[in-house]
Amino acid sequence: MQVLWFKRDLRLSDHMPLFEAMRNAKHHGLVLPLYIHEPSQILDAHTARQHQLFVHECLDDLQQQFANVGGYLHEELGEAVDVLAALHAQFKFTHLWAHQETTQFAQYQRDRAVAAWCKSAGVVFHELPQNNVQRARGDKADFQTYLNRAAQEEIKNPAGRNLQAFFAPRPPPVLKRCNVPNAAGEDKPLRMKGGRIQARAVAAKFFTPAKLKSYPFSISSPLKAWNGCSRLSPYLAYGVVSDREVLQKLNALVNTVHGQGDSVSISKVEDAARFYVDRLIWRQGYLQQLENHTGLETDAFYGDEPAEVNQEFLNAWQHGRTGFAYIDACQHFLQQTGWLNMRARATLVSFACVQLGLPWQPVALYLAQQFLDFEPAIHYGQVRIASGTSHFSQMLVYDPLKQQAEQDPKGEFVKRWLPGYGTAGYPAPIIDNAESLKQGKARLHAMRQNRLL
Repeated sequence: MQVLWFKRDLRLSDHMPLFEAMRNAKHHGLVLPLYIHEPSQILDAHTARQHQLFVHECLDDLQQQFANVGGYLHEELGEAVDVLAALHAQFKFTHLWAHQETTQFAQYQRDRAVAAWCKSAGVVFHELPQNNVQRARGDKADFQTYLNRAAQEEIKNPAGRNLQAFFAPRPPPVLKRCNVPNAAGEDKPLRMKGGRIQARAVAAKFFTPAKLKSYPFSISSPLKAWNGCSRLSPYLAYGVVSDREVLQKLNALVNTVHGQGDSVSISKVEDAARFYVDRLIWRQGYLQQLENHTGLETDAFYGDEPAEVNQEFLNAWQHGRTGFAYIDACQHFLQQTGWLNMRARATLVSFACVQLGLPWQPVALYLAQQFLDFEPAIHYGQVRIASGTSHFSQMLVYDPLKQQAEQDPKGEFVKRWLPGYGTAGYPAPIIDNAESLKQGKARLHAMRQNRLL
């Protein structure tokens, strides 16, 4: 028997471990698809209730996808090694299939523990690469080559086929989700919902000529970004869709415009498509960066990085009570939706770390809990840049008053998401903007003279 282990790859389409397990069923045995609810990962400080519920919705959708092809998804509760060892004792499976993941340290350690157990148990562990992330040394394909190939290659999708003969008998008992421990926090009322059906609806809404053409002009302001961005990030983060599927959707749209539009319209769509692809390239770059340096989540890159936490400042920043209307409105928006556009995220981090002098670690951890689309490589890469503690050559400091003037010039965003602004109950600014920017930049400049890594 073979076990097919799902983690942050909650789909059937463009899922190479699934394809390879099915292809090898004749030689290695029938396939048991498995998802493990791991208490240690659920209780990890990065995980919030909104993430867990999003995953549950994705799993419900994945169960239906499996049912449609004659299969099932077996869910278990326990630590990965313990669950796999128990299944091995019962079924003596010989092969374990999964995607190689570039993720936070706790999950990376889990994957290493599983690999060690497989070796000791005589189980062949197949970890297949994804997102063009290179783990082993040797010849590496540049991402542009990968993009060109991915846009053209046929995507393997089992939908519409009857694969019942390839699945192992389902092991009892069926897990009841009520027995799975809850992650910390509360759900967010306006967060996006999980599952392949939801992802396809979001993609269909975005991948139109009009939406794509407006995309480059909609990503900076939170006023426009909610409707102007693709907002596929949660579905990419949990592998509900693959980057190859997104690329092919984009490519199909460009081809359609070529067949119907005039030269001006075609040019605008092509420019916007390249702009979108640039963001996918950035995403892959962040993934490769964490793959190459797992300490991005934990290590100090410079001497004298801020270490002391001013709890009063941290609390005010987290709860949107800093007296800086744009910062506070962004926090209130995030608390309701679980999402912010990239520039607003960078502004929150810059304000917290540069102007309030907070260490990047508690800032990153809090935002990881708040962002529904938390993907460790992208998250920590962006936090390190915006906090001034990365190896990026430039210091990107976002003046909150300048951002408010540029991104919310009429105060519409602040008015909607910070209704208390301008009332007697709204706090005065907790710092002086100009002075804190001056001191923060000087501190960063001095810190970056003492590089450790």
